[in-house]
Amino acid sequence: MNGSDADGGGGGGGAADPGIDGQPSSGDAGAESAAVDAAVGEPIVEPAVAEALAAAPAAADATLEGADRAARPDRVSSILVAVGPGPHSGATVDVARGIADATDAWLELFHVVPSDAALADGQARTEGTDGSDETDATEGDADGSEPGAGDSDDYAATGERLLDAARDRLGGFDRVDRWLVEDRSAAGAIVEQSPYYDLVVVGAPTTGTVGRFVFGSTTDTVVDDAEVPVVVVEGDGETALDGA
Repeated sequence: MNGSDADGGGGGGGAADPGIDGQPSSGDAGAESAAVDAAVGEPIVEPAVAEALAAAPAAADATLEGADRAARPDRVSSILVAVGPGPHSGATVDVARGIADATDAWLELFHVVPSDAALADGQARTEGTDGSDETDATEGDADGSEPGAGDSDDYAATGERLLDAARDRLGGFDRVDRWLVEDRSAAGAIVEQSPYYDLVVVGAPTTGTVGRFVFGSTTDTVVDDAEVPVVVVEGDGETALDGA
């Protein structure tokens, strides 16, 4: 699956760059909203987020940003879900499922691993002469959390485990695909893919300088630059996925 067209149409939008696993599989992303009780043409994202938050005990808050970016405010057919090891990641998956339940949308579980160029750049920063402790290889993991150290194979293996954990957390929900993508930055990859979906769901940013790099946190960048509305989820305590 590759989300909806940038103009709000059904699936079939083309991604700019295939991930490690290639293009995501196709799904029927054209289902119309059924669970949210809204009149034809009435915006449904905000009530769907509120409904999802109420049904997700692991989530403390879910904030809708950029609602005016929706090309079709009365429909959500595809949702990009940023998956990572951060403390809000489990709640992020829970809220994303709740929104999909409320709108009959498909979910794309999306995890970003650093490219060789990103790893090399991170090493160069570590070996810099300015005395800084910026050892990050990317802006941060796909849910706004801070990454750990390791080579590309380590990141890919961790990413697969996280995607497995996210899929398991969805239980019997079956309108879902998964995508492990390699990119120079998590935020950049999410923003690049955002036009092909109707909504992006990310975890709240973590604190600390590692993971913010020189570009700011992944979550902040996605909120500012995504071309569709973004839901930022905060967990009620630790909700990290069991996969890192």
